[in-house]
Amino acid sequence: MSIQAYDINLPAGGTQTIEASAQICDFLSSGSAFDQIEVRPNFTQGAATLKLGQGFDFGSIVERWLIVNKGATAIAGQVMLSTAGFRNFRISGDVNVLDNGMSRTLTNQTFLAQGFRAADTSNRCHVQLWNPVGSGKVLIVESINAVSTSGQWLTNVGFANAILPTPTDITASSIGSKLAGGVLGVAKVYNCMSAGGQVGVALAALAGQAALPSSQNFKEPVVVPPGWGLIQSCVQINTALQAGFEWYEQAQ
Repeated sequence: MSIQAYDINLPAGGTQTIEASAQICDFLSSGSAFDQIEVRPNFTQGAATLKLGQGFDFGSIVERWLIVNKGATAIAGQVMLSTAGFRNFRISGDVNVLDNGMSRTLTNQTFLAQGFRAADTSNRCHVQLWNPVGSGKVLIVESINAVSTSGQWLTNVGFANAILPTPTDITASSIGSKLAGGVLGVAKVYNCMSAGGQVGVALAALAGQAALPSSQNFKEPVVVPPGWGLIQSCVQINTALQAGFEWYEQAQ
């Protein structure tokens, strides 16, 4: 059995030849999770295109390997050539996660929102991410954030199965697709003021000093089905609130 790693340095559109006796080529490492190489054994017309973490068994011993970068950016990394095969499923798994996230953004399924409510001397401010009844989508919330310019502040975060009382629809000025030029999805953003809080069971809380933001990335996403919303509710009266949400939309 033989196994050996080789450095590759390929400019955009460039090639590199490796003289080595092997049967299997694995794309071991690179500077970007989205790099791809084309591998041609013994300079034949047949080739295999490998993403980072992938490998190909050519079925017989190959003596000369032509590595081709057909991308628009340079590639610097390593390939593994062997007669027995090298597999790194940890790298392959990480790449799949990155690919899924990019795919969602490229298909206009990922969104950000920043909802604002100005301070009122006798009321608390609230901002809600809402999934309309019958939307056919679930909102997969990955992170939240908040900030206030009104001094020390605290928000409670929780679910509600109704839109805020006397709400103002601020969707158009609050939500943006993570794809430049993308369109809005099904979610809405509302704000309101009220004397009391709007969160029954607080699932999380954010706090900070004036103009200092706070955020939380959820270890497992928060799921908001149709007819439900996620509210950030300010604990103090007379405190402005800017509340942010990051999510993607997925068919039920």
